[in-house]
Amino acid sequence: MTGGLATGVLAYDLGGSSLRVAVVSRQGDIEKMVRLPLEISRSTEGEFEVDPAIWWQAFQEACGQLQQQGADLGRVEAIAGCGFTRTQVPIEAQGHVVHPAITFQDSRGASALARFLGRVSPEVSRRLPNLNPYHPIARMLWLQAEKPDVWAKVKMVIEPKDYLNLQLTGVACSDRISQNMLAEFFQALEGDHDTLDALAIAPALCPEKRSPFSQVGVVREGLPGALEKLAGKPVLCGSTDTWGCVLGSGGLNPGTGYGISGTSDVFGVITETQFKSDGLISVQWGPRQWQLGGPTQGAASRLQWAADRFCKGQSIEDMIEWSFESDRIPPLFLPYLDGERTPFWDADLRGAFVGLNGSHESRDFIRAVAEGINFLARIILERAEAAAGRPVDHLCLSGGLANNTILCQLKADILGRPIFVPQASESGLIGAASLACSDSGQISDITQRIMAKGIWYTPDAAVQEIYGERFEIFKEAGATLESISHRISRSKAPLSRSNNGKNQ
Repeated sequence: MTGGLATGVLAYDLGGSSLRVAVVSRQGDIEKMVRLPLEISRSTEGEFEVDPAIWWQAFQEACGQLQQQGADLGRVEAIAGCGFTRTQVPIEAQGHVVHPAITFQDSRGASALARFLGRVSPEVSRRLPNLNPYHPIARMLWLQAEKPDVWAKVKMVIEPKDYLNLQLTGVACSDRISQNMLAEFFQALEGDHDTLDALAIAPALCPEKRSPFSQVGVVREGLPGALEKLAGKPVLCGSTDTWGCVLGSGGLNPGTGYGISGTSDVFGVITETQFKSDGLISVQWGPRQWQLGGPTQGAASRLQWAADRFCKGQSIEDMIEWSFESDRIPPLFLPYLDGERTPFWDADLRGAFVGLNGSHESRDFIRAVAEGINFLARIILERAEAAAGRPVDHLCLSGGLANNTILCQLKADILGRPIFVPQASESGLIGAASLACSDSGQISDITQRIMAKGIWYTPDAAVQEIYGERFEIFKEAGATLESISHRISRSKAPLSRSNNGKNQ
């Protein structure tokens, strides 16, 4: 797009725990912003889902609050957003949602996936090495098997930000990056009619794929409240929150690593050509940008879990500061509380504290959790760098935890790489807004401009050596406890005392 108005772009960043909507100037400054909390419900069986209508209601409310702050939404030149991914929103032909969105943490499709693989030749598994319980196909197989009446209505399966774009424009489509996993799946099965018949999921369920910089449509007439002022404005396709945050933090350049530490951790490296590594996702993110890495199950969510159990009532910031005042050697923490995605893709992994002694206090467990999520990031980094054949020059870090200086220095020390944190903390919004002012050929220009302002964290050589030794123990502990994790996750819960009494 060329030209533009002073108020710039209405950008949104839809995350699992919050929705942020802002007016961002063409210079990349956030002029006004609203953040609304969101929540993903979890059942006692470990199923994670959310009603997408909540996202649309939050978007309307956020726009109303921006207008109350004095933002003139009638003068924005475009709407562009990004959103959390690996989440399936099934819709019917008229665009209505037919089942709650199944979100990225959910592994309920494991049994349905196993049944499908049992019906096809073993060679299919070799062709589809990344097929696992967190794959969108596994969720579709679950819906097909467990809720056939609902499945019969499904016309298309889209991502969270696609749902918001659909509500704004009436057009259902997605971007190539969000749809890469499904595209690779169906490409691998092209011409294999026996497997496709056993699957009974048509490639037509995938939405049309566009560039993140492409226009989806324009905002419909007659939308309620503040959205009325957006009528006729172009809506850009956008992409995943990971892609938006990496672009907005300066990390979308070959030779650079990236980290997004929010509710979950997303980690990887950017290369000029494609490389592959076991357990890592390889996706083309631009004309000369390939990413190799992927999402883990938790970051801030792990720290919040620790806060709720060891420091009830304390903020994560205060808890981290308190934990790093201790000079005791903390235990090691394996952060696999809900199984793990990258690089293991194993729903049956379980967490553990290893190396406890009688002197350990609450603060030591907090520090162990902070270290554990970064040791996992180092596993991903090492695999990606080995595949690419070279170390990254530095890493660009964004997400809520990037605002904590202690955690940023910890990441630099554990990873052994310089860490850059951009001046603008809302990198997802900055990345999304950039879509309206640039095209895919200008990615390097965008990232260089962002990296002109920010904070650098350099590894402390002495601390780095200590963490190197602890990291090797972490890897060994994970490998040793893997089979034990599997046995625990599949074991039956013992009866409670009350049940024992009733059964006698």
